[in-house]
Amino acid sequence: MRSSLPAILLVVSLSATVGAISSPAASPDPQEDGFYPRPGLFQLSGTCSMDLSPDQALIVGGMSASALKPEDGISQLDKQLAAMRSYVSEKHGELVLMERVRTVKNPQPNRPDDEIPFQVVQRLQVKLPADAPVDAILQKLIELGLDRFGDNVMNVSNRREAVIHFRVANLDAKLKDFQQRCTASAWKDWCASPASNGICTSDTPPADLELQIFNVRSKDPLMRPDGGTAPWQLNISRAQRYIDPPDLLGNVMVHLEGNIVLTYHRDEPHP
Repeated sequence: MRSSLPAILLVVSLSATVGAISSPAASPDPQEDGFYPRPGLFQLSGTCSMDLSPDQALIVGGMSASALKPEDGISQLDKQLAAMRSYVSEKHGELVLMERVRTVKNPQPNRPDDEIPFQVVQRLQVKLPADAPVDAILQKLIELGLDRFGDNVMNVSNRREAVIHFRVANLDAKLKDFQQRCTASAWKDWCASPASNGICTSDTPPADLELQIFNVRSKDPLMRPDGGTAPWQLNISRAQRYIDPPDLLGNVMVHLEGNIVLTYHRDEPHP
């Protein structure tokens, strides 16, 4: 069975602007060799861009079964899930089972009710390659028993739910690589500028180069599964790294722009 997803399209272009701030000299504290340190604080800033595309499609929803007795409902649901799992595997996808909710309807006294009392609902996701024929697969899943759509599978209203999402897998790792590329570009351009004053000895950023803030924003607004349209906006700082953007509602390329600010501390001994 083929299980690998298509590789993400990743195109990075970089440019950087740099600046430097030197802190005032510390109070003289002569050492035995006649030198004392003067701390230096340098600030580097850079801009960069990255294009990425989702590499995973998700069909989100649920399947339900009703019966007079709980065991009969569970047995019916498990048979439907087995058929669905087999079909999804044929399409090189993965069936992910989530919450299973069991409900029983309380009958009203002296009022007949034709609805079967016990119902079990299985929330699920079907993970597929982003280029899979998702519409044809969705149609087959409905034939196999998929009857709840969207994340809120207990919602019995007529409100429409987005059933197909797209996702960039391992986004945090890709953003870390994006940050490193932005850092390297900012350091290289700063080293080539008069502000560095010949301090740089290598094009490789030093290990003690400190991140202050890394802002990432999509150039275009994107539709959100919970409603509305807004750009992706991620703020990464030295103290906090939290990456949890919403899923995409289309298999579209996302154009990201990054702005990074870094500081470099250097003690410069002088007579």
